Amino acid sequence: MSDYLIRAVDSVCRQDYESLEIIIVDDGSEEPFESAELLDMHPYISVYEISHKGKAVAVNKGLEEAQGEYITILDADDQLPLHSLSSRMSTLADNEAHLCIGSFETSFEGQTKGIRSIRELPVDDIQKIKDRFIANIISPFHQNAMLFSRELVNKIGYMDPEMIRSQDKDFAIRLLDGVEKICSVEESVYIYHRYERPLRTRIENRIIGMKYLMKVVNRHFEGWRKGIYLPWVLLMQSAKLLYDLFGVYKK
Repeated sequence: MSDYLIRAVDSVCRQDYESLEIIIVDDGSEEPFESAELLDMHPYISVYEISHKGKAVAVNKGLEEAQGEYITILDADDQLPLHSLSSRMSTLADNEAHLCIGSFETSFEGQTKGIRSIRELPVDDIQKIKDRFIANIISPFHQNAMLFSRELVNKIGYMDPEMIRSQDKDFAIRLLDGVEKICSVEESVYIYHRYERPLRTRIENRIIGMKYLMKVVNRHFEGWRKGIYLPWVLLMQSAKLLYDLFGVYKK
């Protein structure tokens, strides 16, 4: 993980947006890394080490420590394209919004597999965005392609530490619920890396993920939407489980 982490941090340090801080939270990773090496990469890097209590707790620690007016989340094995922050920040300013979403690209072992554009995302209809986020077999956007204001976080709260899986989807929907207006940029703002994992791990992750994704539906949808999305999620995730038996899964 240390090589991936260095790559991730380097992608932030190379941004053409200068006014930033970088907060790294190590929640008891099995592969140790040298904090000094990371601290030398940028003048405004902070590293926090906490006990392993899951992704939500680690993200929440970062949210608590962040001093900036706007925030975005980067997983340790992913990257940001060069203009990721500047494009979203300028779009936020132009639209006087609290949330900006961008396109993202997927990569397998360093080879780009394609860009998932948000060109067709109905940014003027938040309910439709939520519907597509849950119902589409291929997600229309990556939750980490969202850049949001501190004011919005203060309004909706942090990630739910009780969510073992799909905590980022739950958080993304709460962000959407908390705003009246969002904006978007068509260029890729996030690079999502995928890697092969052992068959048993893929099966376990998909089954656990199915349970918590259904919990997300129960929390955020009502009436006919809940009636349709619960069996749909079960069917969709079961199909993805079959795909995982022969495909790739994110580390």
